[in-house]
Amino acid sequence: MLNRMRRIAAGSDVYVLGSGATLDHVDPRFFDGKWVVATNSIADRIGIYGTANVVTHSHYHWEAHALAVKYPDNVFVCPNGHQGFAGEPKVDDRLPNIIFYPHQPTVYDFHPDRAWRKDGLIVGSTSLHGSMHLACIMGAATVMMVGADCGILDGKTNEGTHPLTEVPDPTRTPEAILARWEGHLRLVKRKLVDEYGVRIYSLNPFLNPNLEGHSWQGTPR
Repeated sequence: MLNRMRRIAAGSDVYVLGSGATLDHVDPRFFDGKWVVATNSIADRIGIYGTANVVTHSHYHWEAHALAVKYPDNVFVCPNGHQGFAGEPKVDDRLPNIIFYPHQPTVYDFHPDRAWRKDGLIVGSTSLHGSMHLACIMGAATVMMVGADCGILDGKTNEGTHPLTEVPDPTRTPEAILARWEGHLRLVKRKLVDEYGVRIYSLNPFLNPNLEGHSWQGTPR
């Protein structure tokens, strides 16, 4: 099914959207006419369906189903197993604008080599992994990461419309979770560069790394 997406954006810059707080500082009109792979519900939250060439990658079956009904002219891509676990999509999720892909079941001890499938996408600790992989399958010459922060900007981990993430295990602090995500994103970047020869950069919405007076707390080293 992913064959529908192969090289549809060949040679283009593809913007891969996470939900980090830097996204609050990017005007949604910046994406007008651009190729975008939006992670989970972020394109709906910032209102870019209909203005950008949006393909959505979500790990959540219920979310993909709701968005596919709301935006029938857009394509939604998600793993066979809900949240990337083992399993098959439900029959009532099989809308014509949802593409399900095969994958290795997600595990805590993630590594992209073990999660790799030629006929599917990487499933790891964040939906952003599959979004990056999808952009490469679409033929991106450059993958521009937006909102892939893995840090705390002005005291916030996510852009303003994003719900707060509950951490059920008190030993898993937000800082520890962000550090894990960052480490995994670095591994995924190296894997995709090796496999596709793609360039992967991150969009800084500020004039330079001094952040124009905003406060930043990165992940611990």
